[in-house]
Parts: sequence; C-alpha cells; structure tokens
Amino acid sequence: MKIEPARYTSGRIALANLSSSIEGLERRAAEGASFEDLATLSDLLFLRGDLLGRIADHDRAEAVVEDACPATFNALVIRARLAERFHRFDDAHALLDRATLSGGTNPKIQATRAALLQATGNFDDALELRKRLALDDHGIHSIGALATLLAEMGQWTRAEELYAQAVNADDGVSPLPCAQLLFEWGVGAMRHGELERAEEIFVQLEAILPAHVPGRGHRAEVALARGQADVAAALIEPLLVASDDPEYVAIHAEILAARGNAVGAMREARRASAAYESLLARRPEAYADHAAAFFMGIGGRPRLALELATKNQALRDTPRSRRLLARAWQAAADSRAPANGDCIGEVGRRSA
Repeated sequence: MKIEPARYTSGRIALANLSSSIEGLERRAAEGASFEDLATLSDLLFLRGDLLGRIADHDRAEAVVEDACPATFNALVIRARLAERFHRFDDAHALLDRATLSGGTNPKIQATRAALLQATGNFDDALELRKRLALDDHGIHSIGALATLLAEMGQWTRAEELYAQAVNADDGVSPLPCAQLLFEWGVGAMRHGELERAEEIFVQLEAILPAHVPGRGHRAEVALARGQADVAAALIEPLLVASDDPEYVAIHAEILAARGNAVGAMREARRASAAYESLLARRPEAYADHAAAFFMGIGGRPRLALELATKNQALRDTPRSRRLLARAWQAAADSRAPANGDCIGEVGRRSA
C-alpha cells in the first residue's frame, strides 16, 4: 500500500508545531500551570522523544507530572502510563488498580491496562481489551495497537491487514500518528525476517516524516543486514547528532566494523557502553533489554548481557524477552566475546 505524502501536512511543519506547543506549555509550567496543562506537556514531550529519539524529552515528560501529581483519576492513569513506559510494571498495576476504583471501565484505563498486559506477556487478556477498544473506536490508534499486539503474538498476516486498515482509518492531516504506526509496522516486518518489506515500510515513513529518528535507525539496521554498509552509514550518521540515545552509536559501531574500521568501531562501542551504563544506573528496568542486546554483541560483555537479559525476562515474560535471554545464554557460553563483528548483520538484534 502506497501512502501519498500530500495526504498530510509537511512533516517539518508538524514537528515545528509540536515543538512550538511544547515551548508554550513549558512557559506556562514555569508560571504555575494547571495539572491538565502539565499532563498535556508530558504527553507531547513523550511524543517528541519517541519521534526524535530524545531520552532527555522522556525524562522531562516524567518530571513535569511527578512533581505535581494530585491523587485524581486522570493523574493516577497518567502516572500508570509513565510507570509502564519505564517498565516499572508493578507500580503501573498498583496505580491502575487505584484508578479503577474511581474510573471503572473508562477507556483511558482500558487502553493503559492493555498496554501493560501486552508489555508483560499477558497476551490473551490484552487481546480481549484491544479488540473491545477497536470495536468502540475505529481510529488509527486503536486499530494500530491491535495490529501491533497480533504481530507480537505471531499473527503477522492478520497484523498486516489491520495495519492497512488503521492507515485507511486515519482521517487527520497530521503525519505523526501515521508515522508512528508505520514505524511499528516496519519493526514488525523486521522481527518476522521480512527485510524487503521492512525497507518498503520505512521508505514510506521517511516520505511523510523524514526526521523520524527511530525509523531511520532501523532502516540503517536493515541496510546493514542486507550488506549495504555504505547505505547504512549514510542513514545513521545524522542520528549521532540528532539523538542522545546510545542505540545509534552502537549501530554506528557495527557499521564501522563491517566496513573494516576496527579502531573507529571500538571507539564508538566504548562510547555506547559508557552511555548504557549511565542509563542503567538511572533506569535499570527501562534499558535492560537494549543494553543486553548491545553488550552481547559489539559491546563485548556477554556475562553482563546475560545478567541484564535475565532481569528483563523476569520483568516481562514475552517471546521477545525469551529470545533475548536465549541469545544471551549462547553468547555467554561461547569462549569468545562477539566484539570482533561476528554479530554484525543480525537484523533487529535490538528489536527481536
């Protein structure tokens, strides 16, 4: 399915508008904004952080509501969403239970509960909620969320059908919802080993939102896995400046190693290692999976990778976490650490 970029507002304008809204809300926050304004600011910061690969935006998104969060229904749901996003799943469950006492079956609770159940591997319960939400609201978000769940459950053919339905259901002019949906779709294709399909989807994503950092990063991974190291380098290099996420430094290290630049690869691997260690010190639950994938590969510390993958699997018993742990066991069992490039080209090593 081809999406015409003219269907949406320019991606550059959409991102500029998003940043302008954030700046306006930040000014109001400094002057004593209402909690509703702070909640909106948090949502927009998370969105920009997702689109542009900015960990600092995610940190700020949490801070603006945690420091001024009343014990109201909406506040409890927002705090539960934040806890789920940072993989503090026990906290998220407790907050949702408190919200349920006052909000019952409110759709906000149900959507947050579905995300939490999906993240922790309770797919059947999540599926029941996702189906109900999609029936009640035939929009891009609800249908797309159902598609992503089915993809994670291994029902890829049905997931693709629903992704297409979700795109068709989008009646807005902003490219941002469609961009996020295309990203999930492309990642799903990677996880199912369909590299050409993933490339097609990421190309469409770039057409409507060229600045989408995670999409470009995954497209670089696909190019590397297909033996296109020069293409991968051209895709990843701008992200090293645009994003503060060490994932892109790690991909860059793999690309350099694939191109025979061992010195540069080691330099970038060390830089990524230091950044992951800093993130793990602050948010061990949130970054255990990505850090494990890095350290079992070009990060060259398979025992640490096994420790992290074990902790991640204890938090969220999903097919992805089990695959990650199996790979970590294998890496730790090897007599050599895979820092010499033998893991390069393993598509979706962070996404798998």
